[in-house]
Amino acid sequence: MQIMLPRTPKLVIFDKDGTLIDFQKMWGSWADDFAHRVSQRLAVDLHDTILQIFGVHPQSLRIDPQGALSIAPMATMQQLVITQIMPYCHDMAQAHDIVQQTWQPPNPTHHVYPLADLPLLFGTLQQRGVLIAIATADNRQPTMATLEYLGIHRYVSAYACADDPQMPPKPAPDKIWAICRMLNVHPQDAIMIGDTPADMQMGHNAGVMAQIGVVSGVSRLEELQPWATYVMPSVAELWHVWPNARV
Repeated sequence: MQIMLPRTPKLVIFDKDGTLIDFQKMWGSWADDFAHRVSQRLAVDLHDTILQIFGVHPQSLRIDPQGALSIAPMATMQQLVITQIMPYCHDMAQAHDIVQQTWQPPNPTHHVYPLADLPLLFGTLQQRGVLIAIATADNRQPTMATLEYLGIHRYVSAYACADDPQMPPKPAPDKIWAICRMLNVHPQDAIMIGDTPADMQMGHNAGVMAQIGVVSGVSRLEELQPWATYVMPSVAELWHVWPNARV
């Protein structure tokens, strides 16, 4: 499949988990471990319940592309758990403390599996004069740590993360608009690449040139197609956007 764009984009905005790195390997096992930690701390088996509110199948650990773990900010997921465990705690403060003490986000040096040769991909885009940005539902510190570990942080010109001030979650267009303002690029000169319907909807809502879905993450082809301009196996196929430049 060859992707035909009306012109070469000035900016490519990538989602992170499921698009650049393996979402399932990082977050499926993390959610499972977290649910066990909370259950042990409370001495109440809430494992399946916590996974379900995250949008994770308790047995297969398959992640729902529309579920909280796929699209919600970390703070929202924490609040979901606090609400769930409140009946087993003395008060809100205890529930908050239990969640904070058991959260333990994935270590980017232990749980990161890139889905393509990202230094080559990002380096090629930069050589062609294309700006690169990241729009993610993860927080800024782990995002920066992950990209530094992968050796691609030096290629990224802008970030929009879940814990940035006044940044509504996907599919609100604000992350893309903020990036475009920072880089002085009109949204119509940018493309959005992600693995969830929320990524595609965010791009649509922001008015980007194209939304490109990848099935390397949590979503299937039929889940992305209603909102995606194009769907690819992974970002390793991005050279199809510029057929004369294989990466």
